Amino acid sequence: MICRSRLAFRIAMLFATSLLAACAGQRPREVSPAEIPDLEARLQREPDNAALRVRYAAALFADNRCDQATAEAQRAQQQRPADAVAVLVVGQCAEKAERHADALRAYRTFLSQYPEARGVAAVRARDRLALRAYSTQQARLALANEAQLSAQPADPNTIAVLPVTVASPDTSYQPLARGLAQMITSDLSLIQRFRLVERLQLSALLDELRLAQTERVDPGTAARMGRLMQASRMVQGLATIPPEGDVRLEASVVQGTGEVTAPEAVTGRFRDLLRLEKDLVVALSARLGYQLSEAERRMILENGTQNLTAFLAYSQGLVAEDAGDFQRAAAYFADAVRADPGFQAAQEQYQAASVADEVQEAAPDQAAQTPPPPPPVGGEVPVVAALSASQADVGATKSEQTAAGQQGGQQGGNTNTGQGTNPTVREKGTPSNVTGTLRIVFRLP
Repeated sequence: MICRSRLAFRIAMLFATSLLAACAGQRPREVSPAEIPDLEARLQREPDNAALRVRYAAALFADNRCDQATAEAQRAQQQRPADAVAVLVVGQCAEKAERHADALRAYRTFLSQYPEARGVAAVRARDRLALRAYSTQQARLALANEAQLSAQPADPNTIAVLPVTVASPDTSYQPLARGLAQMITSDLSLIQRFRLVERLQLSALLDELRLAQTERVDPGTAARMGRLMQASRMVQGLATIPPEGDVRLEASVVQGTGEVTAPEAVTGRFRDLLRLEKDLVVALSARLGYQLSEAERRMILENGTQNLTAFLAYSQGLVAEDAGDFQRAAAYFADAVRADPGFQAAQEQYQAASVADEVQEAAPDQAAQTPPPPPPVGGEVPVVAALSASQADVGATKSEQTAAGQQGGQQGGNTNTGQGTNPTVREKGTPSNVTGTLRIVFRLP
């Protein structure tokens, strides 16, 4: 009850802070279709005024003239490529026409090129909203054309990672089902040969198949899902977290025929869960028929966070986001950033979730003026309260992890397949510059 009250308080404070920031900011007045004649006359005199053309595009959008609005916004982008309003006009017009793939392409091109631009939080939020709509659209389309898709060969390099089954008497670990699957997906996506199905796309298909609450998908259903998504292989994971003793992570590959490979497995202490995940991905890549280069292996080891508290909060944020509760998701992602300020995925998710509710209903010109969310500041990370009966010295922050990786780069790494000894874990000392480092201890059941 105390934990829930704290979360509710944090959500309320997050909303209030965003509201105050919006009220305090000096936003331009909302664009109106009534401005169109004046804007057209001004553009006749000032055809190279990019700011004027962006406002004209937004006014056309407000007047539901999306074809013309898109053309004007794209013309403005040639002059002001980092203008968030222009890309939001293009993207939201595509969303209105249910061309969600085009919207995603526009948003993601902008995010990759201008990650620090003004209004980027709104673009990131619209990207997540468009992906949700696209995922549902594609899932329904796939089911409607299942017979045709089943007759087509799947892409041999497309892989989907199912939610990891978490076997534990402690239900507070269940969010790891989403978090571990997302981390495995993120790690495998660093291998250029593979194309990974996005988590929200997989979640939408599970929803359409009424399997979202199923603990573990059987191999036949997994193979069917692969055909629907044109993925040649599905990865099924299992995390066994007992009240006492070592945890075990394992992953099998389900082929399009329904055949299941023998699982790759690693075991170790709960406190080393995220290092175990890396060992599992390295072994899994070999099971998928790919030999990692040293550079790829290093990228995988350095990807994400090694701070368990941050990862648990991040996992809970993913669950809330999947349920469409963006304010709750933002509160959890904020916890993750507090625990590890270098956790980039959590930072981006926090940025998007914090403004998603406001951006969802806003026109492009107003969405782009949505103030960026205030950065999470120090304090207790309440996700630990939900695990008060557990024990682990929380892993390193991102900066500590990178430093340790550079020190140990020449030592290599051993994957524990469950047949040998537990992985050897280097104990990390505290760096000399410990500013901002947060360490929390909690106890295992």
